[in-house]
Amino acid sequence: MPARLKLTLTDAAGQDLNDHVVVDLFSLNSSRQYQAIQRVRRELLIGGIDVSAGRVYRVRVSPANHSIVQFFVTLAEGRITGLAAPVPVDPDKVVDISAGEFASLPPKVRDVLLKAESPRFRDGAGGYLRGGDLYAALAPYPLLKACFLNVVAKSGKTGLPDGGSCLDHFQGILRLEQDRLFVRTNAALVEETAHSNAFHAVSAALHEPMPGYHVVSSFKTFDRYGNLQLTFQRRGDSGDDYATDVDIDDAQGFEHIFQVLRNAVSGPTNPYAIHDILLQQTPRVDPGYRFLFAAAALA
Repeated sequence: MPARLKLTLTDAAGQDLNDHVVVDLFSLNSSRQYQAIQRVRRELLIGGIDVSAGRVYRVRVSPANHSIVQFFVTLAEGRITGLAAPVPVDPDKVVDISAGEFASLPPKVRDVLLKAESPRFRDGAGGYLRGGDLYAALAPYPLLKACFLNVVAKSGKTGLPDGGSCLDHFQGILRLEQDRLFVRTNAALVEETAHSNAFHAVSAALHEPMPGYHVVSSFKTFDRYGNLQLTFQRRGDSGDDYATDVDIDDAQGFEHIFQVLRNAVSGPTNPYAIHDILLQQTPRVDPGYRFLFAAAALA
């Protein structure tokens, strides 16, 4: 009797995939191929699969808004074989993100925004946009907003010997970029990081300091993927005026964690890929936003 394959497809957060998918099955022992094309909420059942020449098939899932992933499955004659797979986002298909309002952010995250001094975001009167005004100003820049939410979420989950987190030492945004956040800090964070078992010292050769600062040290967490890196910069040779370059790498984990068929990330690290990597960490790190895609067109 033919075999059947039941696919359970979710996004990186474990929610229903809700995407149009093309599923291809390729026998490893014969020339047999099968294809299913369907709008899938979460589950898809594919029947009529001939396993008389061999039970192992390569399964390729090609969604419209998510990355192409592939798996190998061993089917059984006359039985349903289940396969559950998280499917990460295709960063190029994201048109915006949906996140909570400023008031819903954790108090320390709001504090980092309230003390911001980012030259890119000024208030028109010679000052800086801060707090809810700055957060609202990020709406047209979803990549910047996503990076910010990724960094504060990961920093808030990364503990230090003093019993607090990295986020507890952030004193205000100095600069926002697609792949990193610059924040004002002090010598206490440098000391705590240097003595933390969660971090190890790394090279800072690829990190350019902010104007007026010079790099003094850099540390990275031991995560296999989605490492938090803190690169410390100081103004002058002494004192407590520090700026910290905070970034999360690397997007190469995107392929390995999810069995992505080809790299969907090029250029600067895409925060949307980092979002999905963080959701796979233990303990899980949820940046607190979801992806929005273009509406499906009708032909």
